Formats: sequence, C-alpha cells, structure tokens
Amino acid sequence: MISKTHSFRDPRNPIGVLILLAAFAAAAGCSTANTTGGGGDVVVNHVSESGNSVPGWVTPTGGSHANSATMNYIANGGSSSCTECHGSDLAGGISRVSCFGNPAGCHHGPIAGWVATSPATQNHGVSAKKAPGSPGFVSCKICHGSNLAGTTSAPSCLNNAACHGSGVVSPHPRKPWRAGAGSLYDHVTTDNANASVCYDCHAYKGTANPNNPHVPPTPAPTGTAPGCFNGTMCHNAAGHPAGWAATAPADQPHGDSAKKDGTVSGQGFPYCQTCHGANFAGGSVNESCFTCHLVNAPHSPKPWRGSPYTHTTTVEAGNAPVCYTCHAYTGTPNPRNPHVPPTPAPAGTAPGCFNGTMCHNEASHAVPFNTTVHTSVTSTTFPGSCSACHDVSSPSTKVGPVCQTCHVAASPLTALSCTSCHVNPPAGGTYPNVAGAHAVHVAFNGVSCNTCHNGLGSGTLAHYDRGNARPGKDALRVAPGDTAFLATYDAETGGSISFNSSAFTCSNASCHGGQTTPNWQTGALDVTTQCTNCHVSGTSQYNSYNSGQHTRHLNDFGTSATTCKYCHNTATLAVNHFTALATSAMEGPASATIGGAGTLVTTWNPVTKSCTPTCHSAETW
Repeated sequence: MISKTHSFRDPRNPIGVLILLAAFAAAAGCSTANTTGGGGDVVVNHVSESGNSVPGWVTPTGGSHANSATMNYIANGGSSSCTECHGSDLAGGISRVSCFGNPAGCHHGPIAGWVATSPATQNHGVSAKKAPGSPGFVSCKICHGSNLAGTTSAPSCLNNAACHGSGVVSPHPRKPWRAGAGSLYDHVTTDNANASVCYDCHAYKGTANPNNPHVPPTPAPTGTAPGCFNGTMCHNAAGHPAGWAATAPADQPHGDSAKKDGTVSGQGFPYCQTCHGANFAGGSVNESCFTCHLVNAPHSPKPWRGSPYTHTTTVEAGNAPVCYTCHAYTGTPNPRNPHVPPTPAPAGTAPGCFNGTMCHNEASHAVPFNTTVHTSVTSTTFPGSCSACHDVSSPSTKVGPVCQTCHVAASPLTALSCTSCHVNPPAGGTYPNVAGAHAVHVAFNGVSCNTCHNGLGSGTLAHYDRGNARPGKDALRVAPGDTAFLATYDAETGGSISFNSSAFTCSNASCHGGQTTPNWQTGALDVTTQCTNCHVSGTSQYNSYNSGQHTRHLNDFGTSATTCKYCHNTATLAVNHFTALATSAMEGPASATIGGAGTLVTTWNPVTKSCTPTCHSAETW
C-alpha cells in the first residue's frame, strides 16, 4: 500500500512536525560563529555554516572559546549562551557534547596539575587570580555556579574538604590569605579586575561585615563600582595608610616598604607593581609612581644617596629583578648603569645586586652580611677587603655605609670583643650598652652572656638584625636586647624562664625561686633582707624550704626575712649562696648558716640537729 503524501499545511502528523520544528529551533539556537546575540554577547556559539567548529576554538589549554564564553557571561550579567546547545548544566544538551572531561581538550580534564596536593602550585588558583578573559574568578562561575557553590556537573568551591578545606566558605584558601615568600596562596597577586567577584563576600556597604574586618577609612559613595582600592571593600580610596607619602625630606613610609625584601609577600618593589603596574606607570589604580618622584623611576632622582633616600643601605637583595629592568648590564652601554661591574656576570645569570649583572662586581657581599667573613675583619684585612666601599666613620662618600652605622660605640677594628657596641658586660645607660644587672649576674659562678642570650651572639643573624642601625632597618634595632634562656635555669614549676621586655622582669627562673624578679635596669636584691623574694615555703620550687619545724616557726612569727634571720646568719649565708645556680641542688648546706652573731640561736649541733635558742629551751629540729 502506498501512503498518501500530505502537505506540511495538513497537520496530520503533529508529533513529526514538532520534532522538525524543534530541529529548526535548535538550528536557529546554534547559529553561526559570527552571529551576535542580544545583551552585548561577544560570540553566541562556535558552529560554522559548514557544521564545524571555528579554527582554534578548542585546544588543550582552552582555545578561543574560553575567552568568548567568559566575556559573554560578563556581558549577559551572569548568564551564558553556551547553555543553549550544551544544556543548563553544560553536560551535553542538544549538542550532546559535554563541556567537562572531554579528551579532545575541553576545560580542565587535559590540564595536568589543575588541582595539586598542597602546598604545590594550584594551576586553577593561578588562573582564577588573573584578569577576566580565559582566566579570572568570573570564569569559575560559569561552571561552578554564580555563588560558586557547585552545580550538578561541577563541584562546590566552598566548604569542600578535598579542595579549599572543610568549613571554608570562600573560593580561596582559609584566612589569613597571606602565605609569605614565594607562595601563590596570597591575595595580593590577584588581578584587581576580579573585584566584582570579591565584592560578593567582602563588600563594605556601611554595615558590619564579618568577611571584611578592614573597614576602609574612606568608604565609597553608594553605587560605586567594586574595586580593591576605592573604599568599596577592605582598602580605602588611597589604598595606603595615612602618612604613606610624607612631605620631603621626611622619611617616606611607602619608600621604606618598597625597599624591603621583594621575595616576601606584601613588601618590596614587586608589591608596588601589583597595583601600579609592571612598569610603575599606573597599572590598575591608574596612579603612576613617576608623578610624585619627578623621575622616570620608582625611586627618587639621582644621586639616590642621602638618608633616608638611599639605595646603598636599605634596598633588600630580593628587589634585584625589578632594579634589573632599568639598571641591567648585558654587555652593552646602558645610560642607567654608569657603574659597569669590573667582572660582568655570564649571560643568563639571575639578577642580583652584587653578582655583576648590574652595577656591582662579584667581589661584593650579600646583604645582610652576617658571616664570619664580616665578623673576623681586622685592621690588617680591612684596607684590602672593605675600604673600597666602606669607611669606618663619617663623613664618607663611598658606596657602602660606614662601620659605625651599627658599631656605634667605637671602631670595630680597635674596640674588640663586643666593645665596639657595648662594654662586656654592658656598663652604660643607652642601648645597646645598658648596664642593668649584667655585672652582678656574670659575677656568679657559671653564668655568662650565653646563659640569657643563647644563640644570639656575634655572627648570628638575630644579633646582626638587632644591632642594625641602617636607615630602613633600624626598626629591628629595638631595646632591650633579645633574650633566649638556657633551659637549665627553668623553674621547677611554672614553665620556662622568660623576659618581659616592657616591665624588664624575668619569670620562672629557678635561681629566683620561680618568682617575678625586680626590674632588670633599676631593681636590686639584698640577700640579707629579701629572703622571701626568692624562697617560698613548700615543695613547689628547687629552693623552697619545708623541712623540720619551718612551718611551725612561720606560723608563730610570720613569713618574712626577719623570721628567717632568727636562725640563719646572713654573714655566713653569702659564702655558698650563688655557687651552683645551674643545678637544682642547694648551694652549700643550709645548716652551715645557723647560729652566730645576729641570730637567736646560742648553740647548734648539726649532727643531732638540736639547738638552744634564747626563745625556748633546747629542741631537736
């Protein structure tokens, strides 16, 4: 039987017509790659008139489709035209091509190390922090949802124990998101163009926001577009603390910060580049460094010598790659590097201040220079090794700081054994030569500088930093001196011995019976009148008293030095009192101090431990 042909106008097969219409609709929805849609679309889709994908649309690293999809998503205010063909969950849709895990090169499946084991580099994090386009935070939203809480096809970025950590309700690692030198887990390297996504959680709208503890000093007017440094989130309109740029010739806090070690997160010239651009000409904040410095450089005009605007004593070596962009020596004349190093570095040498890649030769030294090569310099070796760059004292026109910048007491070539900074032991009234109780303590048997300053001696970095008086570094040079106690002197109970740098007192020192000491600089102890400042009744400390009839006598006469001296002779006390402070043993037998002039004991027998005092008849202790 031959079927009769029907016109399309005759709806005798409505289901077939609907299928055909759906196909037309699909074809209309998946129009050509050159088709632009409403709402400011960049590209609606990638299907050409021949039915093939446009060249370069899909590659193992994202291709041109990633940038188009992201910009399209932004233009449409948070919706994607990709869903027309690939489905609302982007898992296939009418195209039957999923956006996930496609071996042909879609999305993150083919990218090795997209999510790595911490603390390795996280490629997805590096990508997310870049400017919107193929990367950027907003591109994450296309698949992971507008709130980044996940979809049926993509996992949540929030509270994900396998990724950012359980309980972390953010698309970034848990706070503080400032992870230190060389780390990629730091928000300061996030491109500011991602501000609109950060704003979702960190907005400041005039009310308290637990995700924004840093309320900007100058909040932005209502309606201001989100930005990192315009008062809409954490940072104020200026982006820096008050006084960041002072009136010359005052010290410039921003300059001090810029000259710090650039390998440490949040400081150094690289930190300035985050906002002011790689060339310091404006960057994302559109604020050039040259406007203020009046010179085409991120530093003051030459000669850049003169405190505090000097590079010779304050710029850390970690900034070398930034300095290299202008001051490189590559074998050809460079007007910004008049000091061609005597021994230029081999091609490919990493930028450094003292390795022949810029101004200084290889004979120079690292900064900080706290090795024995520095501490062992003598008046004989100084002329040949140091004098080309340094003078001992001011005035000086040489490239390096004078020795007495740090060695404030005298020339280190003539004042030896610590005395170029302080007497040994310190005997003055000004840091670092503050006398305090130094002389009293080092006179005790076994006590030395190392007892209280263990591992902080000459040649250590801690000692170098604490004594460094160079401009920009003297924030480390704070009184009183640094302390690190030997555990030998820890009290029996109460914890480790420690020093309170505000009250100038020690706590938990065994030689003080675990009790707080007098002020180190102004206090004093008289062993003949202040027994209870170091000795307590009971068994809590090594030098506690608890034998015999101590408790009975204290109950009768009270706890005081006067009571102690009823039986103990202070004239004989001092003979052995401080002879073994580094041990838990009593320094000499306590019985040797009983009786004699000034006490109430007329006779004392140490063998039978019996005495005849004036206050009662003979008794056995």
